[in-house]
Amino acid sequence: MSLREFIEAIPKVELNLQLTGSLQTENLLMIAKQNGIPAMRENFDEWVALLAEPDYSRLDEIAREAGSWAQYPEDIALLVYDIGVFLSKQNVAYAEVMVSPPDFVGSAQMNLDTFVDALNDGRDRALRGWNVDMAWVVCIPWDNPRSGDDVARLATSQSAAKRNIVAMGMMGPEGAQPAGQFKRAFDTAHRKAINTAANAGSGLGASGLSEALQDLNPHRLTDSWGIVGDDALASQLAENGKQLVISLKRAQCLNQIERAGDYPLRDLIDCGAPVMLSSGMPALYKSTLVNEYVMAHEECGLAVDEVISLARRSIEGSHLDAERKDALLRRFDIEVKTARAMLPSER
Repeated sequence: MSLREFIEAIPKVELNLQLTGSLQTENLLMIAKQNGIPAMRENFDEWVALLAEPDYSRLDEIAREAGSWAQYPEDIALLVYDIGVFLSKQNVAYAEVMVSPPDFVGSAQMNLDTFVDALNDGRDRALRGWNVDMAWVVCIPWDNPRSGDDVARLATSQSAAKRNIVAMGMMGPEGAQPAGQFKRAFDTAHRKAINTAANAGSGLGASGLSEALQDLNPHRLTDSWGIVGDDALASQLAENGKQLVISLKRAQCLNQIERAGDYPLRDLIDCGAPVMLSSGMPALYKSTLVNEYVMAHEECGLAVDEVISLARRSIEGSHLDAERKDALLRRFDIEVKTARAMLPSER
């Protein structure tokens, strides 16, 4: 058994899967044509080309444009189901998906309730058909602070848990507005004991990360490139129990590193940063969660046992309820033990 086959064989979780960066192209294009998008966009073919070969300096723009082609609840349900199929092929048992309701609602075709219902329709179909579970981290776009109160109300509502909403977050073009613009929404979430996440430090570096920590105090940070090389900041995250979810492929696509092996993953782990791996936007990065773990081993030099620890940490850091988390951890340990015995001893 190769290392890749080993990683494929064990159950995994995704903690930063972004909906609009995970849309599978075939059905997305079918939906676009059904909704008349090519006639509405003079440059539609250019957008299609960007999906195939992204200009990573326009990453958020491409993701938002692709998401805008889904205009009806049934579109959302189909695309979420597609993501479930994609995850099942990697033996991903559970995914926390970052979704930005303000980017989808407000038209005659879809309001907030029908959008969330559509997410769960696709989720339920994937769970029944492929045994892949998904939950939602409802996000405020960095460039739309006025939507913060609405998203916070959704995340903290009494029905949130029943609708598979497990956290509130922020995503999109970092720094489009000051982090302080979102403080009230995050304060609301904290006051009601709701988990929070923020994409911070990926574009603005350590200063953006520090600002987000001070103003928003999120439980989880995603794609926080600003921590790299700042041991004091990494230690602070570890001491405060902050989760750090990164994507090696994202850093490579955004030219932060030339190759995955240049990412100081080892340094972050050694200084105690609670690092976990995610594929983030797999449809745009042309990658998978399996690839993230393989790169961590083959290019960043992590031993197999360290890769296993990273994968287990993601389960431990998930927002699954205690019963389901314990069950998944037991399954993980059993399947790792079985698959580990099939790896060559030199690994």
